[in-house]
Amino acid sequence: MNDFENKIKRALKKDVEKPLSYDYAIKNAFYNSKNKRKSNLLLKLATTTSCLIMACSGVFATSYIVYEKVWKNPVIVNQEENANVEKEISKEEKENYISEEDAIKTANEVINKLGYKNTQISNVDLKRKYNNEYSGHYILRSNNILITINAETGKLEYFGDNSINNRDIKCDELSETQVNKIAREIYNNLGLFDNENKYEIVNTKKVDMAFGEHINSLWEVSFGKMYNGNYDKSNISTICFSICDNNIVISSITFIDNNNFENNPIIITKEEAIEIATNKEKEFSNLEISDTTADLSIEKMNIFIFCLENNITNENGEIKTGDITRNVWVVDVKHNKEAKPKDAEIETVKKFYNKKYYIDATTGEIIGGEQSEYFNN
Repeated sequence: MNDFENKIKRALKKDVEKPLSYDYAIKNAFYNSKNKRKSNLLLKLATTTSCLIMACSGVFATSYIVYEKVWKNPVIVNQEENANVEKEISKEEKENYISEEDAIKTANEVINKLGYKNTQISNVDLKRKYNNEYSGHYILRSNNILITINAETGKLEYFGDNSINNRDIKCDELSETQVNKIAREIYNNLGLFDNENKYEIVNTKKVDMAFGEHINSLWEVSFGKMYNGNYDKSNISTICFSICDNNIVISSITFIDNNNFENNPIIITKEEAIEIATNKEKEFSNLEISDTTADLSIEKMNIFIFCLENNITNENGEIKTGDITRNVWVVDVKHNKEAKPKDAEIETVKKFYNKKYYIDATTGEIIGGEQSEYFNN
């Protein structure tokens, strides 16, 4: 996590409503090629009525369909709420969870399917997972193995074997195609990829990981959950492994199965998204904009731009946004700069850093963003 994101992790709720892109909504709502020659009076009346409706109801009207705005100001996560992470899980909550016995059974099945012999779970804990809902998961251990099972779905979330930390692992020579095939076979063998959702490999790379004096040569393969030719950036499952003397050595497996993607329609054009982003960037910085690019993507809502707008840092408290993922235009705004920024303080990021804006593809709202450059100051 970069410096600025660390600084805005904790933040305070602010009751600030930002103006929305009414002009885009009005244009799309009332444009009709068959009626372009109607009087200006009717157009003015329709536009005025639309503005009144949106001002009163907080919705966007686009292409004759009313779209409710999705951005809601983040809320404070107070100390009492944070304490729920450590608080004992109630009997009522446990009624919605799989049993400890079922969690152990699932974990042992994972161990067996991965080829471990004479290994059984020896320790089980039920903990509350820190996310928007504070859901529970089982933590299971056996020697060097750590497994987490989602307490609600009963699915594997994480498998890790830290026994490789005490070894120097050199990977056999393999092609990327061979590596990808092995990775997919492991996930399929564990029964993690269902038939309804298409998972595709979105990244494959070879990495050297150091553990003290030991260095392991490993392959890292990531799978994305696909929608309409794109993949959900918040829904990435990754396996890290090596092949030594034709034997598979697994370091870790993660399985992310969020179902928060709303698959909203693409209404805002690329040009409109760029205009929205550059207008906001001009509020932050006086630097000349040298380049802008925009690509459709699936991204999770975040607080990055909101914190810049409201000068929120980690000193204010911790905040969270809605746990939703949307079709967005990712607009990358770049500047002409004579020198790199001097630090990562919030004012410096606002004025001197290149940024990416997440423009909701339906409503035109800015629902997040990120830094697009980093420096070692």
